[in-house]
Amino acid sequence: MFTILWGAMRSRAAQAFTLVVLTALPAAVAAAAPWYALTETARSTAATVAAVPSAQRTVLVHWDGNTGGDPVSALATFGESVRRTLPMPGAGGVLGLIRPMSTTDPGGVADHVNVAYRDEFCRHVRFVSGACPGATGDAAITVPVAQRLALKPGDRIGVQANGAAPLIPMRVTGIYEIADPAAGYWADELFRVESGLDPIYTVLETFTGTPLDRPVFTWSAEVPAPLLRGDDGYDLGDRVARAGPLGEIVDPTGPLRADLATESDRLARAVLLAAVPALLLGWYAISLAGRYTARDRRRDAALLKLRGGARRRLLTLLSGQHLAPLLAGGLLGAAAGLAAARLLTGPGPLVTALWSLVAVAVVLVVALFTLTVADLLLIRTPVGSLQREVPPARGGRAALLADVLLVAVAAGAVYQARSASPDAGVGALAPIAVAVAVAVLLARLLIRAADQGGSAALRAGRLRLGLTAVRISRLAGLDRVFALLAIAVAMLVTTAGEAVADREAHTVRAQAELGAPRVLTVRAENWTALRHAVATADPGGRYAMAAAVDGAANPPVLAVDTTRLAAIGAWRPEYGPRPAPPPAADPVPPVTGHALELRVRNDRPRPATVDVILRNETTGARVKVTFGPFPSGKHTVTQPLPGCDTGCRLVRWQIPGQLGPDGVAVPEPVTLHSLTQRDPDAELLGEDRLADTTRWRTVAGDGGLELAGGSDGLAVVAARGATRSESDRLYAVDTPLPLPLLLAGPKPVPWRFGEPGLNVTGAGAVPARVVGTVPALPVLGTTGLLTDFDALRRLGGEASPPGVTQVWLAADAPAAVVDRLVDAGLIVLADQTAAGRAGRTPGRGTAPAGTFALLCAVIAVLTAAAAASVAASVDRAPQRDAATALRVQGLPARAVAATRYLGPFALVVAGVAGGVLAALVARRVVGEPASYFADGWRLLPPPEILGWAPLLGCAAAVLLLLSTVALAEGARR
Repeated sequence: MFTILWGAMRSRAAQAFTLVVLTALPAAVAAAAPWYALTETARSTAATVAAVPSAQRTVLVHWDGNTGGDPVSALATFGESVRRTLPMPGAGGVLGLIRPMSTTDPGGVADHVNVAYRDEFCRHVRFVSGACPGATGDAAITVPVAQRLALKPGDRIGVQANGAAPLIPMRVTGIYEIADPAAGYWADELFRVESGLDPIYTVLETFTGTPLDRPVFTWSAEVPAPLLRGDDGYDLGDRVARAGPLGEIVDPTGPLRADLATESDRLARAVLLAAVPALLLGWYAISLAGRYTARDRRRDAALLKLRGGARRRLLTLLSGQHLAPLLAGGLLGAAAGLAAARLLTGPGPLVTALWSLVAVAVVLVVALFTLTVADLLLIRTPVGSLQREVPPARGGRAALLADVLLVAVAAGAVYQARSASPDAGVGALAPIAVAVAVAVLLARLLIRAADQGGSAALRAGRLRLGLTAVRISRLAGLDRVFALLAIAVAMLVTTAGEAVADREAHTVRAQAELGAPRVLTVRAENWTALRHAVATADPGGRYAMAAAVDGAANPPVLAVDTTRLAAIGAWRPEYGPRPAPPPAADPVPPVTGHALELRVRNDRPRPATVDVILRNETTGARVKVTFGPFPSGKHTVTQPLPGCDTGCRLVRWQIPGQLGPDGVAVPEPVTLHSLTQRDPDAELLGEDRLADTTRWRTVAGDGGLELAGGSDGLAVVAARGATRSESDRLYAVDTPLPLPLLLAGPKPVPWRFGEPGLNVTGAGAVPARVVGTVPALPVLGTTGLLTDFDALRRLGGEASPPGVTQVWLAADAPAAVVDRLVDAGLIVLADQTAAGRAGRTPGRGTAPAGTFALLCAVIAVLTAAAAASVAASVDRAPQRDAATALRVQGLPARAVAATRYLGPFALVVAGVAGGVLAALVARRVVGEPASYFADGWRLLPPPEILGWAPLLGCAAAVLLLLSTVALAEGARR
């Protein structure tokens, strides 16, 4: 039997090779699917974990304890207890001690400060000056603390538990700054400054004496990705719940662990949604190939039946011819699939290869079962029927029933896709299911068109068209081949369209959430320092802009540099017209002198004082110059002006009020005549500019001011009925008011009963006007306000408004810009790109499968091309005989040659057009997805799936491939 089988396969090498190819294609899909799913799950979860801020993946343990005079042993004992009770393999925790204390600045003002110790502290900071603490009582402080307390290395600092407690002296050995504030080492809030001064770090032995011997013991550890995924059955939530006696345990990883669990499920589902249609198409193509190549096996079956062969031997002869090609195709497909998956995802563990081999074995078993069923039908066929050369008739009721079932499945899938749970059940397969139903119906129409059109063309004398249609009509299994081609084309078009639309949707969402292609979250001393750093790093305004987000405000506020927004921000039509920069309004020239001269008249009965508050436009430092007290009458007062060499901006005047005997503010004014700078000399404010009351604004209240401009300057008097004697503020209006705003969402409640206004830190409520109401805003979404960064900075005076400070970067911003920002004094806390954020946002459907879905669609097209080639070669000999007979009867050679090529080419064109039409109809019936994201995000309109670019590109590529196959087949006829 082996010799007979080998001889049969050698004589039918072309059929065997076809079966090898048709088996290798679905085997490649089966081999790639487990490798891709398992490897990509590990990679994507690791990327998700890395993208989450360290504070959200760090477990903390706090315990109020006592060092017992031996802090080294006490901390070691605490650490061992944590590691034993809360085991986290590979986590490597960080131990520390912290004790709340207080200290006093040179002005006598006490402020809160923590005295702390942490393992490996010196490795996570950079010392600006001095060195790391090395002995008991040594201390390391930050640059702001050193500036606030006027300290340098070698100086002494005293800390105490409270005002009545003894002072503990410490020696400053170094001044440090944090190397990477976003690192998990700094995730513990106890070691971050919420109020007061930055912590003072010391050595462990300092905690020996009272009151430092009763600190908070701390342990923190970043949880590795395998533990967050729950590899090897590890359950972090259960471990934390059972570790309660340790003290206060903070586990913020719950939402992350839930996201990782759903992410792996989404990826597995996406891989199945991409692989199953390709596998079904591959098995169907193998069954078609078995049917097409059954003619030669019919002769084998007839001969063996005539010789009295048993059914077992007959089945062995017929099905045994498939084993070698199936095994060869399986091995070839396994190698190709593993190579493709490794190329897409990278190397994986051995278990992935084992699962891939199991999947390939399943494909081979199903393929062999499919071919064996067809051979069993041959065995049951009478010998007379086996010896006939007439091809079998087209399917009747069975084929019609199959078509009806396909249409019913498509209808159910469409209903599920349009329900509230489109991804449940067969809803996710609705586009492919509808495309299959449309392709089957189009196949029936094609049969009738070929039958009727061929006859009509021949009767009309159009020989080429008629003979081509007749040849197509007589092609064995025309409807099945056409349906196979159309389904494969629809799969590729739909998958490519989904991939392009999904990538566009994720990019648009990422840019909408970030505001720009790249966003740096930075720490700056103030908004002025941030603005100056950006201007220094990018003076041309091409790559960087300052921004701030105050999400705690009601409504949230986004401040952007509108002068640079057009070049850098990712602005969309849904945000409305791009806001224009506010017009310039600067009543006071920049102050660059070394002294100020004020001409003033005091009409009050007692001496008065006038303060001028300026702000350095480089560093943002507050500069205060006090004139007086000066008695009643006219005076010219000169005061030195330090700190304005690089330029200062006049923020406000501060004129303390005076109370009369009745407790009411005196009505006599203080009149400002002029303000002049010296060295270099220049008039800043003359009488005419001071007298223009539109250049000044006050803060309403009991201690407010009334202004009166006159020929000799600006008269400032306490408001009528004022009963407070505290300092009154007079702001320079260097920003046009009311402040222009873009509003998304409903109006704030206070605006419904009054004029729009915005509360600005340091300036109180300022008038505002809504220049546009838009559906959405970048970063803020559907609710919030957008305004100009510099306008808000100026309105804040010497105080910076609250919010997260950022630097938005253009997509082509060079790395040198970031380096210059750091050199200008900014500390980069986070660096996010729209591309990186887009890749981390979970999608739905086949989107999580990424390029694997495209691979499956391409393999489906190759499978259809191979099946079409088999179908075209089935009747090659009879067609050649028929062409010879027609030539004898006088048919021109050119007409014969034309029909030889036009037949396969017409089938290819019909298949591609039918596939495109099926995809379009399916998308029309199913509808566009409401959202491309697993969380249902739909702030901006989703892009169309079947855009013209992927539609025409895929159709052209498939047409080129199949035309090549058709031409090759025509040349062999």
